[in-house]
Formats: sequence, structure tokens, C-alpha cells
Amino acid sequence: MNIRSMRSVFLAGLTLALLSCITVNIYFPEAEVKKAAEDIVNEVQGADKQKKEEIKKDEIRKESVARSASFSLVPGLYAQQATEVSTPRIRAIKESMKGRFDQLVPYYDAGRLGVGKDGLLAVIKEDGLSLQDKAVLRKLAGDENKDRKDLYAEVAKAMNIDSSKIGDIQKIFADQWIATAHAGWMVQNADGTWAKK
Repeated sequence: MNIRSMRSVFLAGLTLALLSCITVNIYFPEAEVKKAAEDIVNEVQGADKQKKEEIKKDEIRKESVARSASFSLVPGLYAQQATEVSTPRIRAIKESMKGRFDQLVPYYDAGRLGVGKDGLLAVIKEDGLSLQDKAVLRKLAGDENKDRKDLYAEVAKAMNIDSSKIGDIQKIFADQWIATAHAGWMVQNADGTWAKK
């Protein structure tokens, strides 16, 4: 083997070694997104305000205990990572959704609207509705879906998640919307079929 071929083999090996060290790791904070989804869905649907108050009281109690027990120069709150995702745009979207939720409930209860496996609403049935009522139902569902899509994108921005992962965020929110759907509401199963919860 001559020196030229040995040099070529060495350079090829070195190049391969360098390239194998380069990895692209796109971190997806699944637990944080799940917590954000739970908080946002519960807030939009007005779920158990007393529970939220109890959680806040418990957090305040834990904070005061941590402060009194800590002799460190590091603030007591440093140990607690904030999982709340809030920006002015997210707050505006949540307010819009909260304002619409009470209008959606009768359609959910009647089985006319369903919670899709994609985190969006679907109009299930319109039979027996006047043209005007059909238009109202479609507009409510359309407005809600626009807000939900905007919400998923804004959560990605707020959490510094690559936009290619918005589908993952949407799936996590879909699971939460379905989990909090009331008994009797239509939800979409993983196979695409619809059933009453």
C-alpha cells in the first residue's frame, strides 16, 4: 500500500469520524407541553376554579417553606420551573375561546359538534337545524378551530419549539380536549370513528 492510498484511507476515516459525531437533536419538551395543555384547556372550559385556588395556596405554602428552609444564596423559586405558557397573544386566544365556550356547549350536548383526534372541532350533524342555525354552528366551529390552530402555533413559539413539531403539540392538546370532554359529548377515536364519551 502506498502513501497516497494510506492518506486517502486516513482522510476518509477522519471525515467519517467527524460526521458521526454530529447529531441533530431537536428537543421536544413533552411534559411541559402536556402541563400547558392541561392548564389552558381547563382555563378555557372553566374547569373547577376551586381546584385552581387550592393549587395556588399549595404553591404559596411550598414557596414559603422553601424560603424558610433555604440558607442558600439561590432564590427558593429557582428550584421550581415555570410550566405556565403565557404571552399576550396566547392570553388573547384563550379569552376568545373562553367567550365562545358557553355557546359551543349546547351543540356538544346535542351531539352536533365533536372533539376531533386532531385537536379541532368537527360538525357531526346538522339535521333538524334551520339554515341560519347551520350557519351559526359552522361559524362557531370555524372560529374555534382558527383559535385552536393559532394557539398551537403560539405555544410552539412561546416554548421555543421548532414549527415542525406543531403537529405533536396539536396531538397533546387533542388528548387533553378529549379527556376533558363531558360525558355524552362526541369524541373521535384513534381509528377515526366517532363515539359518545
